[in-house]
Amino acid sequence: MKDKRDLIYDLIFSDKSAYSIDISEYIADIYRYDDFVSEIKSILKKSKVAILKSSVMVDSKTATWELKVKK
Repeated sequence: MKDKRDLIYDLIFSDKSAYSIDISEYIADIYRYDDFVSEIKSILKKSKVAILKSSVMVDSKTATWELKVKK
């Protein structure tokens, strides 16, 4: 499992604006992706990072979050 704090740091401070995040790398139960996405969105909002586009694609093995942000 990857550390969620590293992802959050990257989302807030990186120069990138488009992300494709494999949620299964951060949580064990991919069907709880809603909780993961909500938590990250809340943190980004507090950090003044605007989410321009957000979509989650779920299949039997993974959940992928396509995210576009403006810092």
